[in-house]
Amino acid sequence: MGRRAIVLLVALILAGLAAWAVWNFLQNVEAEAEAGQNIVTVFRAGPDGIAEGQEGSIIVSAYDSDPRCQNEDLDLTEAEGCTVKQSTDRFEVVPADTIDSEEKLRQVLRGKVAAGPISAGSILTAAQWTEITVDVIPLSEQIPSGKQALTISTSNVQGVNGFVEAGDRINMIITLDIEFDLIPVDFEGITLPDDEPTTGDETTGAEAETVVVTYTRYVLQGIPVLAAGREIRPDEEAPPTVEADDGTATEGDDASAEDQGNSTIFTLEVTPDQAERIVYAFENGSIWLTLVPTDFVEIETNGVIIDNLFGGDLIDEIFGNPGDN
Repeated sequence: MGRRAIVLLVALILAGLAAWAVWNFLQNVEAEAEAGQNIVTVFRAGPDGIAEGQEGSIIVSAYDSDPRCQNEDLDLTEAEGCTVKQSTDRFEVVPADTIDSEEKLRQVLRGKVAAGPISAGSILTAAQWTEITVDVIPLSEQIPSGKQALTISTSNVQGVNGFVEAGDRINMIITLDIEFDLIPVDFEGITLPDDEPTTGDETTGAEAETVVVTYTRYVLQGIPVLAAGREIRPDEEAPPTVEADDGTATEGDDASAEDQGNSTIFTLEVTPDQAERIVYAFENGSIWLTLVPTDFVEIETNGVIIDNLFGGDLIDEIFGNPGDN
């Protein structure tokens, strides 16, 4: 074997020994670093973090329904949509109140809300959650004697684009089709023709075509609004309430809510008679709401049909009075 080959062989042996020494050193460093550490199961805030006031019960339900949130091997960045993510890590010291089991997670979070914002990836502890201590006053206790609560729903346009709030008053307008033979003779707002109307089709015997008129008029005025959506009318004697976030908001939600208007589901304070009239109106006609000021006074109207829509006799306006020719 030549001298050059011997030198090369020695160099390779020395390089291998050096590599082994470095690897052995790193292993010892790692072992020393892990000395005294324990493998602990923890729960971390998801990729989007947890907002202040977010309800723990909703978070627990979402965790239970999504297997990805329970997968310890899944990286946090891969658990999109998980508000809470389970993970297993080595810790030398963890806070005494760390949530380290699913049982403790349910015990701590249920019935509580986040006391403050929790950043993404932060380990959850019991101290981050606070009780909702405010007593909830049932809506039934806010309904005056002799009244009832009735909920209606409209589109954004028909419901004043969500500007109606709990504590406001509204008027209700209905448009529906009425058969002439069902209109009382002394009914104000629609003038019955002298002769029995027809649709223009030929009829025989007792079978006459029924004429239907489209009629728009106020059904009720000054109806108190108990609640708009889930927002209940303020009670002056009630203690302040704690608002809780359901945690479903996303980055684009603000713009969506603005485009769609506020809630147009209203719970009204009505008498039994008014409740029947409102239900009949919604079952048989098209409803529009108007928002009225605090000093609103109910006014009497006659309603509108096609004949008086433009403020006069439509037939005479279009064709003129034959006697004038």
